[in-house]
Amino acid sequence: MEGVKSSLGEYVQFGKWTFKNATDQLRKVTDPEEVRKFQENCVVFNPTVEEQKDRFRAEFSDFAMDKSPIISDVKREVYSQAEAAIGRFFDGTISAEELADTYQSLSDRLMDACKDRGYPMPLWGGMMGPAFQETFYGEFRRMVLNEAVNRNNAEGKQYITGEMNAQRNWKYYNSDYYFQSENAVSALTEKFTAMAKERGWEETVSVPDYKAKGLNLYYNFNSALSNHFNVDDQFVMDPDQAPPKDFRWFYQSGGNNGKTGFVTSLTMEHPDGTTTFIDYTKPGFDSTDPTKGTTWAACKDEGGTWRYESADFTYDFSGDDLKNVAALLKFSGQSGKAQEAANQFLKNLQLYPGGYFSRFPQYGNLGMNLRA
Repeated sequence: MEGVKSSLGEYVQFGKWTFKNATDQLRKVTDPEEVRKFQENCVVFNPTVEEQKDRFRAEFSDFAMDKSPIISDVKREVYSQAEAAIGRFFDGTISAEELADTYQSLSDRLMDACKDRGYPMPLWGGMMGPAFQETFYGEFRRMVLNEAVNRNNAEGKQYITGEMNAQRNWKYYNSDYYFQSENAVSALTEKFTAMAKERGWEETVSVPDYKAKGLNLYYNFNSALSNHFNVDDQFVMDPDQAPPKDFRWFYQSGGNNGKTGFVTSLTMEHPDGTTTFIDYTKPGFDSTDPTKGTTWAACKDEGGTWRYESADFTYDFSGDDLKNVAALLKFSGQSGKAQEAANQFLKNLQLYPGGYFSRFPQYGNLGMNLRA
């Protein structure tokens, strides 16, 4: 073996970092016997681009950066500014393009801070940049969808009647948040692609396939709203089916605190062979009755008039309690594309009492399962 000569000197400067030159400790193997031993006993690891990026994606995740004493202060400030900008977008005070510009500015700021502070390691290079860009894009996209879901749910709570408890179930869907989030994600993705091109990363950076990876919170509004991380949240059947514009849907079930027994009916058999059936349920929806459910939908027709349909129904705590919303609600009385689109999307919604999929898991669809 012969030594490797270097003209770099005893120390090497890399940015603001100084490293001791250790190249004189390297040895070039030339002896055939040593080469043979190397080939028989060593494994050469030549990672692919994806494997190299995977190595650093975890380092650039929200959780990892938040826990790092090296970069957490900048990370928290950047994420706080990102959430504020996303809020302004949903408030309507900035456009999707302005939100995308903010995304680029914050992305550059956080990446520059990582380089300057040597996070996750001082020798920045290789796939670290592409891994950072993909990861921060994903986290920004997740924050957009999270804000859309939070606003949707906050709006829907006004329609809940009675006291909500663990025995009850409810869901609300406002298609405005679907289209707002899609607009934002589209602008972010366009900016993400342009940034990759400017940096010469077209071949190494791409939008991850969030659906294939089961990352519901990163995919779209539908998947984030009906996130299967909670087994009992499977209201939206196909996350890829877009809703019609100006569409609303609400559902709630009844229930009590679970400490009180609930009798819905009584059947008495008499000595003469006759039976008497007594139904204790009340007509309509009762927020304290776990057998009761109610749902409504609204859509705006071509003339700009809101149309409403509603239905009350009863559960019997069997597998049949899984109900397609289109079997309960249908817009009728006026033809038009808006009504047809609303009826079509109702087929993509289902409802059920709380805990249904825990009792009847065979009816569930966890194609995007248990992954945040």
